[in-house]
Amino acid sequence: MKWMIGSFILDYFMKISQESIERVAAASDIVHVIGSYFPLKRAGVNFRALCPFHDEKSPSFYVNPTRQTFHCFGCGVGGGVFRFVMDYEHVDFPMAVRRLAERSGIALVEESSPQDITQRNERGRLLDLHRQVALWYHHQLLRSPAAAPARTYLKSRGFSKEMAVSWQLGYAPASWDGVKKWGIAAGFRNAELVAAGLLLERNSQETYDRFRHRLMFPIRNDYGDVIGFSGRILSEESQEAKYVNSPETTLFRKGKILFGVDKSKRALIQSGEAIVMEGQIDLISAFEHGCHNVVAPQGTAFTTDQARLLRRFVEKVILCFDSDTAGRNAVERSLPALLANGFEVRVAELPSGEDPDSMIQKEGIVTFQKLLAGAEDVFDFMIHRVQREAGFPISPHRSAALAKQIAGYLAILPSASLRETTSAHVAMRLGISSSALLAAVPSSLVATAESVESTENSSHSKISAGTELLCRLALVHPEVRAWLCEQKSPMPHELHAELEVLEELLTVDFSSSSQPMAVLLPSLSLSLQHLVSSWDLEKTVSDPLSTAQDIWSGLQIAYWKRQQTEATVQLRKPGISSEQILLLQKEILDLQCFIRERTVPRKPI
Repeated sequence: MKWMIGSFILDYFMKISQESIERVAAASDIVHVIGSYFPLKRAGVNFRALCPFHDEKSPSFYVNPTRQTFHCFGCGVGGGVFRFVMDYEHVDFPMAVRRLAERSGIALVEESSPQDITQRNERGRLLDLHRQVALWYHHQLLRSPAAAPARTYLKSRGFSKEMAVSWQLGYAPASWDGVKKWGIAAGFRNAELVAAGLLLERNSQETYDRFRHRLMFPIRNDYGDVIGFSGRILSEESQEAKYVNSPETTLFRKGKILFGVDKSKRALIQSGEAIVMEGQIDLISAFEHGCHNVVAPQGTAFTTDQARLLRRFVEKVILCFDSDTAGRNAVERSLPALLANGFEVRVAELPSGEDPDSMIQKEGIVTFQKLLAGAEDVFDFMIHRVQREAGFPISPHRSAALAKQIAGYLAILPSASLRETTSAHVAMRLGISSSALLAAVPSSLVATAESVESTENSSHSKISAGTELLCRLALVHPEVRAWLCEQKSPMPHELHAELEVLEELLTVDFSSSSQPMAVLLPSLSLSLQHLVSSWDLEKTVSDPLSTAQDIWSGLQIAYWKRQQTEATVQLRKPGISSEQILLLQKEILDLQCFIRERTVPRKPI
């Protein structure tokens, strides 16, 4: 069996055995789990609270201890205990299982091939190496006399010892083999130190330290594991690169990591907005002064992977890059990934010559936060910048060039409605018509964006009462499931489009586990998990199978009547042949027989 989340089939889910998943589910009472994150109040047989996934004043978030599900009637989220941990902690299914297993003291049995075990062991060794070397670098910063320049630099930037400890900052000694000697003494092989990016190879026989005489920033994934480093020079006169990062390794992919997200993700979720900065110093300074919803893309423009990671937490972004030319260019380089992923993007423009840290140090955090509050929509920012540089009003040629530039960004907006409203706003600011601006939008990019939008909008919405009852009966009563699985012609989706919901439910055997909701909900698409969690599965009927058969017969009759109507319309078209007339007449008579058979009352067995 393969577990499905959305439209993606992830085989690695099954590396945790089915038995282990069921044991974790059985040991994880959903009321106790959710109650450990925030207080729940009893409401009849259920428990309720303010929803953690959207802002509300009256509680609409309910937890059902009988079904072991949660559902918010305000925003529609819902599912079982695994889904809650996935959504609240922003982790994938295997990680949710592991966290609940740790909570319950359950040792997981994982089904892995010898190759999987080797890879997992190698990854574990690299994670342990990064954890230990981060501690060693940190110890050097705090205790080593050679680290005095690093401590002096931090003090000059307003960094206290407590800040250095909180972020586990470190110092890489100037030695060519300091880390190499430490690593070998700590039990790591030379090849592992090279694989971690800590050593460089001069040739097949010689290796030396990558980071030398640098202030070290540990880079963590969103779970908090150290996976790489960024080292800053301590002498401005040095001819070396200002920053040196870990190379691409099995742990570290620069374009997939956001610095600081391990500390800021709760603030990101609560605020719904991310402040994006260029580097580590700016981010740490802002965070330690109380601005917690911050991330940094490691000194690069946003990549698609980074945008997808950030989209798990927020829908709005404020770009707060340095005020120099590089910072302005970084804004434009970041836009494609951010806009394509549906972010609302604004830009906070810093005073000339300032970066976030220097502004906070000079003006204070309150002034900085006022700057953020006044951040402009990114397209307004682009127009204002041209007006300042070229003068106002903008010349027709410059306006046309700017319209063409902005049109390229409009093309990648993920929905037609957003593209239209944004185009109207931009056109008004540029003094041109919306039609002229939209005409400049590349049609090939629009088609791609609309294709993505169509895929994303194909999720299940609310369904009719009859379809819901049929689905509920299929979930709760095995005899109904078995009978429905036998109905092959017509297929459910042919009877009615919304019966695709039933087809998906029938692909999962909900009768195979003593904890069906907890264990089997994750095998449904996310939208269907939300839908199922809202149903009252305790509400039943006296004869489930007969009720399901009656609903099905009604759907069949409606389907055949639609086919009759279509055949009648075809029959009335001019110019059809005698053979076609006979075939259509026979089809109409056959359909009438089907309808008559279904309308005859069923005799009791």
